[in-house]
Amino acid sequence: MKILVVSGFLGAGKTTFIKELIRRTGQSPVVMENELGETDLDSREISADGQTDVLEFMEGCVCCSMKESFASSVITISATLAPEYLVVEPSGVGRLGNILGNLRKVCYEQIRLLPPVVIVTPRSLQTNLSLYGDICSDQIRNAGVVVLSKIENEDAQVIAETVEQLRAMNSSAQILDTPYGEMPTEWWDSLLQDGREVQPRISREAGDEIDQFSLRDISLRSESDLIIFLQELLAGHFGGVSRAKGVLQAGRQWLRFDVADSLYAIRGEENAERAQCVFIGRELRRDRIEERFERKESVLRVMTYGMKEMGDEWEV
Repeated sequence: MKILVVSGFLGAGKTTFIKELIRRTGQSPVVMENELGETDLDSREISADGQTDVLEFMEGCVCCSMKESFASSVITISATLAPEYLVVEPSGVGRLGNILGNLRKVCYEQIRLLPPVVIVTPRSLQTNLSLYGDICSDQIRNAGVVVLSKIENEDAQVIAETVEQLRAMNSSAQILDTPYGEMPTEWWDSLLQDGREVQPRISREAGDEIDQFSLRDISLRSESDLIIFLQELLAGHFGGVSRAKGVLQAGRQWLRFDVADSLYAIRGEENAERAQCVFIGRELRRDRIEERFERKESVLRVMTYGMKEMGDEWEV
């Protein structure tokens, strides 16, 4: 079993990259998702094709608090499912060096570690290094391949400066400064081939403090309310939110929202089973965020009250 770790800071586009990797290589790997918060949004997106097995680690981080359980799970996957490839997607705030060091402990003839891929967005690199320097630097220093994402419309000078900065941080990594969707099949296949031996640089520092929390069973009255909320979120009204994503009902429709790189996106969501959202950053104002949503329990109480008021006139 070959293990490919696809890392990158919050909102870099790891899940989208993994979906394209599976599509372009034609492989059916097992995917391990380290979800931050009590949500399974990313794993649902990857497993939507019905052909990819996705295993989830929630709440704890596989680079620290859950590392023993994570290593044991890798061994179990190799012994029971025995896939040719295991793709690991750590949370955006995971320390890649620690993850690789943990994986090396379980590597032997049947389990091999491939050069890790790190996804970097030029638009947000400077901000992330400024706010979360330890984590971002650790990911870049330990990369085997650095992929620049969301560069289809990026300025060429910005891309060139980003590449120069990345080379200064990791001179041995392959850096892809072309939109990965344009790369030939041979390049995608090369990511799943043995390369140079991975020598992780394990961090001993305490690291940056990250706040995160999840909400479930919430709703909004309309899509307009969601747009206003996201605009206020980006303006800093709810603390330093670096990443947010979720699925919820707005009026009569289900919507999915994503916040990253100081931008937000909204799209319709089919086959949603329940509302779930996660917010990640620093000094988050959970009280203010919760005040903006309606709770499912409140709706049920109103319905029950109305039924009692109708008395004998109520019919099923």
